[in-house]
Amino acid sequence: MSTSNLPAETIQVPQLASGLLVWRRQLMVIFRIEFGKAMFSRRAFSCYALISMPIILMLAVAFDESRDGSNAFATIESARRIFGYIFSALIIATVLFLGNAAIFTTLFRGEMLDRSIHYYLLTPVRREVLVIGKYLAGLGAAFVLFGLCTLICFLLLYVPFGVEQFITDLSNGIVTQQLGLYLGIVVLGSMGYGAVFMATGLLFKNPLIPIIVVAGWEMLHFLLPPALKIFSIIYYIQGLLPIPMDQGPLAVIAAPPPLWISIAGMFGLSAFTVAISVLVLKRLEIRYTDE
Repeated sequence: MSTSNLPAETIQVPQLASGLLVWRRQLMVIFRIEFGKAMFSRRAFSCYALISMPIILMLAVAFDESRDGSNAFATIESARRIFGYIFSALIIATVLFLGNAAIFTTLFRGEMLDRSIHYYLLTPVRREVLVIGKYLAGLGAAFVLFGLCTLICFLLLYVPFGVEQFITDLSNGIVTQQLGLYLGIVVLGSMGYGAVFMATGLLFKNPLIPIIVVAGWEMLHFLLPPALKIFSIIYYIQGLLPIPMDQGPLAVIAAPPPLWISIAGMFGLSAFTVAISVLVLKRLEIRYTDE
């Protein structure tokens, strides 16, 4: 019996999902897979070791008492300043930088070393969707790990002063303002460093050398003239610190950028670098014998 003899209303034509719907589903699947890898694979152990360092340091300072019973956090103001130094010198410069390097360089380079990247490349997934899905997964994992580290360390500074001081600062808006800025710095820093390191993993067979170059540039940013500071990620995120840090007598002083410039700069850098990663992936030829 041919379909020409059937009434028009009985013929069911299969509905194909629109492109945007398919891309969204693919993006969610890639995000779940890569987020799980970033959080729970063996490569994530280095990130857990990194976030444990500032937590252990804050625990030691918070519960340390001298012989006369005094604490290193003499006042709540000094406690906030000490946390600001720990956040700037340890969490930003070490944990955030190295942690994002560990997460994002392995998004593609790790799969090339494991000889599993071809599974993605053989699927009907647009390269743009693959890159964005991996990037968002790495960004989500970075915020969970480093944001949780920041939150725990921030709460530990209130240990010597009790719950009453925390409630007072919370009601005055000090906690929400300062903690919001610290977490915002974590997000913006992960966006910038993550995009750069993801592209680094695609462009270089050995990402260690470019990571060292970027680390040296970021470490010496305080010596750079203002015209060159704008090419440093840490210049944009350190300007958001609620408690400005002294950069030393050799530092070249430059006015920190406004909040909107820091946000726009990190979004622009991320979009530009992700676009470069897409172009590189589209031209990528896998030869496992060369890895």
